Amino acid sequence: MSSFGKWLGPALGGLVALSGAAQASERREPPAFPSGAEQPLTALQDVDVIEHLGDRIPAGLSFKDPAGAVVELDAMLAQARKPLLVTLGYYRCPMLCSLVLDGLAKAMKGSGLSPGKDFQAVSISIDPNEDVKLARETQGRVLNSIGGGDPSRWPFLLGDAVGSRALADAVGFKYAYDKTSGLFAHAAVAFVLTPEGKVSRYLYGVDVLARDFRLAMVEAGGGKVGTSFDRVLLSCFKYDPINRRYGPYVMGFMRIGAGMAFVALATLLAILWRKELVMRRRRLA
Repeated sequence: MSSFGKWLGPALGGLVALSGAAQASERREPPAFPSGAEQPLTALQDVDVIEHLGDRIPAGLSFKDPAGAVVELDAMLAQARKPLLVTLGYYRCPMLCSLVLDGLAKAMKGSGLSPGKDFQAVSISIDPNEDVKLARETQGRVLNSIGGGDPSRWPFLLGDAVGSRALADAVGFKYAYDKTSGLFAHAAVAFVLTPEGKVSRYLYGVDVLARDFRLAMVEAGGGKVGTSFDRVLLSCFKYDPINRRYGPYVMGFMRIGAGMAFVALATLLAILWRKELVMRRRRLA
């Protein structure tokens, strides 16, 4: 079965479960916090995600890759003109950051979309003292999980105290540093930007659905990502801000159903009209 077929099954399955979808809820992933530290951590008071949908990230943000080359986000967006998946974390994170990256890699494979081809992806460290070697190792592990390829498919960049914080503030990613453990407290979330650099969607948790991932990219790409069927499906699945996922949209299905009924009725009338004309000609003959 193709990757698109694997993705289509859960999408259609959501329609069957429409009656129970309204009662379903998704627990928001708790922020990561240093193990062994006193509870509750003071740092956790400053951890949150405040959605800035429609806002554009600041111009001029630049970071460095593990080789020391400067990478500008504006240039990435301008050159590719594709949606951009952004993750903020740090490569020495003991658990949560790896879970987020692995969950996104799994969603990518299930969605049938590929970084570097259908969309762009970038991971940026919020730790100004990040380990360059660990950044390379993390990138290699994640790329191998999606089939390998050129590192430019999914750059893993090093941030600084100014640039990383500016990007985090722009997307509403509130994180905090805990001096006791030397670790960062943060939420499990990824951000989808439009080709113009505007915040389009937030993907929460460590287990993103392949359907939600694909629809988020189609939505951010303005219909330039995916197939015509994806754009039709997007009109039937609406993002639910409470459950933080795409769910069946009743009005969308009703519109498509009404359109199909109209086409079927028009076709039937055309067939009957044609048969009547044939019978009239036979009588006259």
